[in-house]
Amino acid sequence: MEEIIFCITVGILLGWFDVLSYKVKLWLNRASLACLYLMLICLGAKIGCDSNLLAQMETRGKRDLNWGGCTLISAMVMSCIIIK
Repeated sequence: MEEIIFCITVGILLGWFDVLSYKVKLWLNRASLACLYLMLICLGAKIGCDSNLLAQMETRGKRDLNWGGCTLISAMVMSCIIIK
């Protein structure tokens, strides 16, 4: 965990002090997006291999969809209250 925090801190400092050029930042943006896609594909493959999770997918999916919808609606209502 310390390695992750250290890398994030170094990245923040590099960005804060504007050490990198625009081309390097553009390349890093594309590389981080590619790594994000790779991570999501690996996560999907891991979920696909878990037979317990696949067996519970229907009930979990409905519950999580309801929970996500309630969260979205709550955020919209709170945003309207705060804006007005």
